[in-house]
Amino acid sequence: MQGHGFSKILLATDGSNQAEAAIDITAQFAHASSASVRVVHVWSLEVHHRHGVWDVEIRSEAEHLINDTVRRLHDKDVDAEGTIVRADHAHVASAIAESARQMHADLVVVGSRGLSDWQAMMQHSTSHELLTAIDAPVLIVRGQLGSNGHAGERVLMAVAGGADVVPAVHAAVAAASAPGSRILAVHVAQAVIGTQGLAFVEPEEEIRTTLQRAGDLLREAGVRAEVKMLEPGPVAQTIADVAASWRADVIVIGSSRIGDLGSLLLGSVTHSLLRATERPILVAERPR
Repeated sequence: MQGHGFSKILLATDGSNQAEAAIDITAQFAHASSASVRVVHVWSLEVHHRHGVWDVEIRSEAEHLINDTVRRLHDKDVDAEGTIVRADHAHVASAIAESARQMHADLVVVGSRGLSDWQAMMQHSTSHELLTAIDAPVLIVRGQLGSNGHAGERVLMAVAGGADVVPAVHAAVAAASAPGSRILAVHVAQAVIGTQGLAFVEPEEEIRTTLQRAGDLLREAGVRAEVKMLEPGPVAQTIADVAASWRADVIVIGSSRIGDLGSLLLGSVTHSLLRATERPILVAERPR
């Protein structure tokens, strides 16, 4: 499967620093698999507070943003087109999701400020809402590429087990489609301290079976891969720490994609990772 990455990429842009960073990452993913890119900007005539003043974006500003982003992708030899869609502030994610469905996109890229869960609910975080609105993989970009400067040469894939394994593998293989890429599949062991000392919540044999399955699927796809069981700890922070020490370019995780309120109450790994790292996070396709 290596060499067969994403074929249709939707890049949602709003002109933010995070959206600017997403252009380079999108270009590298597109190059790896000769993908086409559609740039979408959601335009609204609503008056909103921006940079300390009340402001409204006019049509010509929206067109300039789209045209500039498409031009920059063309300069990077990416097949790209742009479109403007209309929606009010509360329906930005829905508009992006509908554009992705119409395009049959197999990857959606969006910038994120990495707000906390509570702030995200109050400010209608587009990236969080997208995860509940579409099934396709979503690449959430907060900062620039990892230390290697490449989008997918070193892919850290965090697997939880169960139905998340196959979608996570598919996303990781697509992300690692460039020649020479490698994947490190990890699982954070969950443990509690009881009267008999440290005890795994999951049977250790079950963890090893999950990792072996992930490793087998990755190698069958023709990707250089290794697997590792991580010591017990806070899941998101542990993944972020390993991504930093391994110099990962992108982190791939599975997701049950529960809503923002559920994520706040249950401790969504996706949301916690957005606070723990500035590396791009690729949330795999929703398990079927």
